[in-house]
Amino acid sequence: MAAAGERDDTYVAVGPREYLDRLLAEYRLREEEVEDRIRVRTPPQWTSGEVPQQEYLVHESVLRSHGPFPCAGDNEALAFCEQIVDTMVRGYGISRSEAVARVNRQWSQAAPPGRVPRIWIVGLDIAYHEAADYWAGAIYYGPDSHWWDPDADLQPQPPP
Repeated sequence: MAAAGERDDTYVAVGPREYLDRLLAEYRLREEEVEDRIRVRTPPQWTSGEVPQQEYLVHESVLRSHGPFPCAGDNEALAFCEQIVDTMVRGYGISRSEAVARVNRQWSQAAPPGRVPRIWIVGLDIAYHEAADYWAGAIYYGPDSHWWDPDADLQPQPPP
């Protein structure tokens, strides 16, 4: 395993060791098989003096898309994307295929330089800092829509 130095967009953070172990188990991989595609990043010491846990990163070539979501890199991400889709279907009365396309537009659609998925949701991803209902509203109405405000003049984003 290499230490993570400069930013390399081909590596995806999965989180502390237990998240790496879970990913390898889900993918039925032994660490020895992919150790050349795993990096370790040690965050700087906190001002309190505590040392944060090391963060593990995997090369994107290790990751596989789950279900209809190119961005879902593990079963937890697949379930999370499905929750967002279910929330949009129930809450906004759109079809399941439209809701899936909206989630994919948000996280999987190519952006320069054109990689698909644009991001990977895997391990301890920042996407989990918000609940599925938040993402459903933000994806359906747009990130600056204030969809949670009952007085907002809401217009959904055009379908993909």
